[in-house]
Amino acid sequence: MEPLSPLPRLPTEILVAIFQHLPMSDLAQVRLTCHHWYDTVCYTSFLMDRFMLSFKNCRLYEGCEQSRILAKSKSCYTKATLKAVAIEECNILWRSLGDNLQDLTLNDCSLSGDTLVRMLKFTPNLRYLALKTTKFEDFHIQDVVVDFKLEKLETLTLRSIFVYDECFDMFKKICPRLKVLKLNYSSFEGWGEKLVQFVQAVRTTLEGINLSYTKVGATLLQKISTIERLRLKKISLKSSYDLKQRDIIHLSRVQPTIVHLNIDNLFPADDQILGEISRNLPNMKRIKLHICRVHNLYQSFLRNMQRLEYLKITDATHVAGNLDLSCYENSNLEKLYVSAATFSRNTLPRFFEKSPNIRSLTLYQCSYENIHDLQLSFAHLKSLEYLNLQRTFDIDDSFFSRTVFDSVNMPFERIRFFAVTNLTKLCYLNLSRCRDLSDETLVALSFPRLKKIDLRGLNITDFGIRALVRQCPRLEYVHVDACKRVCDSAVLMLCRDLKRLKLLNLDGCRSITDASVDHVINHCRTLVWLNMMNCPLLSDAAKQRLESMRSIRSLYV
Repeated sequence: MEPLSPLPRLPTEILVAIFQHLPMSDLAQVRLTCHHWYDTVCYTSFLMDRFMLSFKNCRLYEGCEQSRILAKSKSCYTKATLKAVAIEECNILWRSLGDNLQDLTLNDCSLSGDTLVRMLKFTPNLRYLALKTTKFEDFHIQDVVVDFKLEKLETLTLRSIFVYDECFDMFKKICPRLKVLKLNYSSFEGWGEKLVQFVQAVRTTLEGINLSYTKVGATLLQKISTIERLRLKKISLKSSYDLKQRDIIHLSRVQPTIVHLNIDNLFPADDQILGEISRNLPNMKRIKLHICRVHNLYQSFLRNMQRLEYLKITDATHVAGNLDLSCYENSNLEKLYVSAATFSRNTLPRFFEKSPNIRSLTLYQCSYENIHDLQLSFAHLKSLEYLNLQRTFDIDDSFFSRTVFDSVNMPFERIRFFAVTNLTKLCYLNLSRCRDLSDETLVALSFPRLKKIDLRGLNITDFGIRALVRQCPRLEYVHVDACKRVCDSAVLMLCRDLKRLKLLNLDGCRSITDASVDHVINHCRTLVWLNMMNCPLLSDAAKQRLESMRSIRSLYV
């Protein structure tokens, strides 16, 4: 047998041009091919930016195996995430990583305040830092000198943690150019005096603050919003239940630069507050809110918001015909999210005719006096990329059938029929919990660009899955959890025929067996997220075999 000829040594420029089009899993395999290819990837920054260095369920300490390996590696990671890691002093590791890191996330980790400060000292180019459910026994930093600054840090996220006053004092010293502060789900000492001082220290650069699900009250919000030279553009106060309508009105008066406002799940907003907000914030681009007793949104506040790009409304009254958007005209509107509303007859087609540039549409658990209005609306949404009809109980299989709706007497002669299946730009479709949909719907779907689909809880079988993978070959994210009739043959088609599959959710598919595990192992080359929980026919041995798949970064079995 003749020896195999070596791979031709192509110029680096050509290799980079080829590698940049490879999926993530293949790019990882490229690095294992030869030294030349390994060096090409490692020394090309935009290729390495696609990699995420991940530590999970381990202990980092001085001289640990991870630090020894990375000290010898040529790889320069810009992103790192640590999950459930006990972090001790590990200067060698952070010296190896620090200069290149731009994005660092600590999730469910434990460490001391001193250790955190020493870590950050080695990351001068950090742009994003997130501490999520991070555990500090205390936050004393008396033994370390804070003599450095993270000049490039723009976003600081402190999520689901108790933020000590000393922590605010430390960040006040080291991040002078912060743009975004996120404290959602977090709490802090006292009434938040140190938080106010921190915001005051970064007031000239701070543009956004997220205080959703926090104990922020009227006094604290007033102290923050009235800081001199603070010009906020984005603020989120979702579910901060101590706030009242008057507090939001005052905020809109003292911070007229706000263009993104989230007061969702805060209180049911009525005509008075909506009118006041719209007059104070005419440049609003994104708003999320609950409404109450608003019969014509155009007359109440939307008429003042002609620059609005994203509108999220949850109807707090559930009164039939309460939501009327038909008089609102806005060519800038790109995203609409409506929850729990009942649309009166003939309003939807008129609204979408006047807002034809909507790319993302969510109608969550809405109901309709005439379901044909929704079907007719798609004639004006030819650029739609994202469609979420979750829990729309009014639709059934006939909703997606062209032949059925061709025979309907349309109430508007000027509206030409345009079937849902003609939305050729659609990339995301959510039909979860639409209880009357079955295989017949999947047979009717044909979206050449569709990448993500959610079919959770539908009465579908392998017959429908076969049609889905044939007509939507670019699918990357598939949710069929709680679909009790999905079996091993359906999993085979998903794994074998969807060459780009990255996420597969089979949670609660009670009919699948160990054969489905074989299909995943044998055919899924690009899969990075898999959920096979609550599948009682899977054996422990099959679950262990799944854990050996290196490409899967998030596995739930």
